[in-house]
Formats: sequence, structure tokens, C-alpha cells
Amino acid sequence: MTTGPFSPKMQKAPWTVGLAIFFSLASLLTLFVWIPLDIETGVIETFRRRVTIGDAMAPTIMAVAILVVSVVMGILTVFEPAENSSDVKEDLDKQSFVFLARLVIVVSIGLVLMVYLGPMVVDLINTLGGEIGSYRNLRATYPYKLIGYVFGGFVLIFGIISVVENRFSMNGALVSIIAVVVITMLYELPFDNLLLPPNGAN
Repeated sequence: MTTGPFSPKMQKAPWTVGLAIFFSLASLLTLFVWIPLDIETGVIETFRRRVTIGDAMAPTIMAVAILVVSVVMGILTVFEPAENSSDVKEDLDKQSFVFLARLVIVVSIGLVLMVYLGPMVVDLINTLGGEIGSYRNLRATYPYKLIGYVFGGFVLIFGIISVVENRFSMNGALVSIIAVVVITMLYELPFDNLLLPPNGAN
């Protein structure tokens, strides 16, 4: 009987491998399709010998990080020794698919809010007589540039926490608020010309 990473006794975790493949493909799609099509500027922009960070820098870094983590997770799972995976459940049951469906719904709602909430608020204000102009002209001004990112980001983070914990909690909401604030500050404070996603595409 052979031992090691190719041992017949080695138990794979198809759920973990499946997630690794899914997020690897999603990150590749983001890197080579979504970012080039939806973001006007590149990772690095050069104008009149002045080099600046483009709008694609942050999402590109995040997509690469997700890709690296997913590949590493998949490799470690596939080559995990049998003694370390004896309790792994191989079959995907109904609860697993329900969990994945809830996760997909939460992520979809968060992304939709992130993309469309800002423009919808601006359109509503214009409809009520505000005459503040188009969202494209306001996407780099406060508070309009924060609307979609903050609310969509909160729903995304809080939703994922709630799905994982299988309940709504004040701690989850607080963690989500703190995470959105911290991430927003990381985008806003160091860079003067970096648009919060997805404003670079609007």
C-alpha cells in the first residue's frame, strides 16, 4: 500500500476543492474580462511622464490575491495526507447546496447594490427636482461616490457573516461596519485620484 500525497487512502474534500476552483475561475474572469472591459484606466497610468496609480490597481491586486489563495487552498486540500483528512465528508448533501445558494444570493445582492445604488439615488434626487447632474459627473464627489460602495459592501460582508453563522447578529453588523470603514479609508486616504469601485466603470 502506497503512502504520501498520492495514497489511495487519501480522502479528498470535494467541497473545498470545488470552492477553490470556483474562486480561481472567478478571479481569472475578473482579471482578464471584467476589469479590462469595465474600468477605463489601467493598473499604472503614465501621462506626460507622470506615473500615477490607475483605477484598476486595487481590484487587480484583490483578484490576484483571491487567485493565489484559491490555488493554494486547492493544492493543499488535494495533497493533504489521509491522516489529516479522516473526518472530511466527501459527499455534497442538500445543506451544502443550500449554503452555496444563499452565499451566491448574498454576494449578488451586494454587488448589485454596489453598482446600481449610487446612480439610482442620483436619478431619484434629479426626479424630485434636485437637478444635481448625472452620476458620472458626481462619481468622484462626496457623498455620492460612497453610496454604492458603503451600502453594497456592508450587505456583502454582513450577508456572508450571517450565512456562515446561520443567524443575524449585532456583532456581525458591527464587524461589517468596521470592515467597510477600514477598507474605504485604505482606498481613500493614500490615493487622491483612485475611484472607489465600481465608480471607475460608471
